[in-house]
Amino acid sequence: MDEFSLMKAQILASIDGHNSCIHRRASKNNVSSIEPTVLMENGTTKMMNNNKCIEEKSDTKAETVNKDCSNHQISVNEYKKLRKLLCYDDAPKYLQFNSYIRNGYRNLLPTKLCLESIFWWTNETINIWSHIFGWFLFLGLSFVDITFLNIHATSYDKIVVCALLICFQMCMILSSVYHTFSCRSEKDYDCFLAYDLFGIALSLFAIYISGIYYAFWCHDKLRNFYIFTVGAIFIAALILQIPKLKVHSNVKMIMFVAWAAYGVIPTIHWTIEMGGFENAMVRLLIPRVIGMYIIVGLAFLIYITRIPERWFTGKVDYLGHSHNLWHILVVCALYYWHNTGMMYAIHMIENGCLEDRIKCYQNPSDVTLSS
Repeated sequence: MDEFSLMKAQILASIDGHNSCIHRRASKNNVSSIEPTVLMENGTTKMMNNNKCIEEKSDTKAETVNKDCSNHQISVNEYKKLRKLLCYDDAPKYLQFNSYIRNGYRNLLPTKLCLESIFWWTNETINIWSHIFGWFLFLGLSFVDITFLNIHATSYDKIVVCALLICFQMCMILSSVYHTFSCRSEKDYDCFLAYDLFGIALSLFAIYISGIYYAFWCHDKLRNFYIFTVGAIFIAALILQIPKLKVHSNVKMIMFVAWAAYGVIPTIHWTIEMGGFENAMVRLLIPRVIGMYIIVGLAFLIYITRIPERWFTGKVDYLGHSHNLWHILVVCALYYWHNTGMMYAIHMIENGCLEDRIKCYQNPSDVTLSS
């Protein structure tokens, strides 16, 4: 493009009343010393180098979208269009996975608007904020538990409890990020979904490790064996999340269900090792384990049956649909398990592993932690 063409483009841009972004493509054999410029509506010009578009100023600008090599200005009308929520039929195809949710879908949004949408009222709002709340909850518990453990616990106890709460926090964060950016693009949706499932796997791993650590406190060999098996299942679950493998979502779900069901094996083994329900500690903790399975089972049942939106289609799009309930129950389950672990930890810290198992296990101290 010669100097005459540049001047012509500038004049046309000023006549049309539109900002123009002119890319200069310099050939290897014809490099001009004059830099391309952009004539702005206010009479000013901006320089452009290295084939990069310069961001333009506009009174009607609502948002800037970084896309490929250019900065595209979104007008007020475009912003309003993106801000408008969609019905199921108009939503991006990859987000149409629950036909019982009829309204409240976000459009395909750039990063900045995805973040802004956290504060919109959409069918994802409760999903996002429920786990933001969960993150704050487990962050606060971290400080409370560390304060207690600094007084009473060993280094290993501190590591186990801190690791448990860090994993729970990661689960909450990754879930919130997934639901925030799921409308950015289909590629981003798949990517963040993999991270969300990784967070679930991480929380399951933490639940198992903490449970096995305390249950088999006095049985090193059994503890190491179950930690190894749970670790192997965890690695297998992570491999299934690799996007390139394109593992079907149903296979991933079956993997998580099987992993959760596996917990019955060490639980039964521990019960037998402790002498059955004649043992006071077994009578105290087995109901807690059963309670955990009830909460998780209820959450999973709601998730796969898509209740209540299946019964009240279009009436619980924004508040009260199955994924909202799933999120709330997940937070409840993790909090419940945290308290269960602390109950066992307090007892073991106070009693330790004594040669006399009756003295060690059959006189559990009164625990006042809330459930």
